[in-house]
Amino acid sequence: MKTKRLWILSLLFGIIAALAAYVVVFPPSAPVPAVTTAAADNEDEKQAEKEPELENRQMNNKMLEVGEGKRAMSLKVTALEQGVSGYVEPNSYIDIIAYESTKDEKTKKEFRTAKLVLQNVKVLGSGKSADGEDEALRYETITVEVTPEQGVELSLASRDKDGFYFMMRGEGDGTVEDKAISFTREIIKEGESEEQ
Repeated sequence: MKTKRLWILSLLFGIIAALAAYVVVFPPSAPVPAVTTAAADNEDEKQAEKEPELENRQMNNKMLEVGEGKRAMSLKVTALEQGVSGYVEPNSYIDIIAYESTKDEKTKKEFRTAKLVLQNVKVLGSGKSADGEDEALRYETITVEVTPEQGVELSLASRDKDGFYFMMRGEGDGTVEDKAISFTREIIKEGESEEQ
């Protein structure tokens, strides 16, 4: 019987000690009013106005300004060779090629099409705004300046899993091809011969 009492008293004192430790470590906070007033809302608005704006944040990798009537659009670079081996930098001009893979259901052949989507596009930045100079050379995105129509066309092309390829233009080269340029070829997988 004494063992049973000892266990019950130990349990009771353990619970009391745990509650006391909880109250000491986590003291009760001030009660929160159930109803907020208009004055409290005004104070919150004033506090929000005092907070620093994003304009004051420090950016290591700055982007060029977007021209009037244009938009900035970032494109994912999946490998550095697609970004002209890391040579794309702000104020350079590029052509953008989009890829698309299709499959002919009748013949079961797969095809890849490359299409010149945009020409003579100005690069506003490479990498992320937080990147330093070294990280900017190993970028994963580039930001280009486009019209709203070009932005819509690029957004549609970016949904394809095959991605983009970038061709850098020489300085002062502003020529633009009038006709649509695209090329399609059959994808031949390893182990298959061209005769099949």
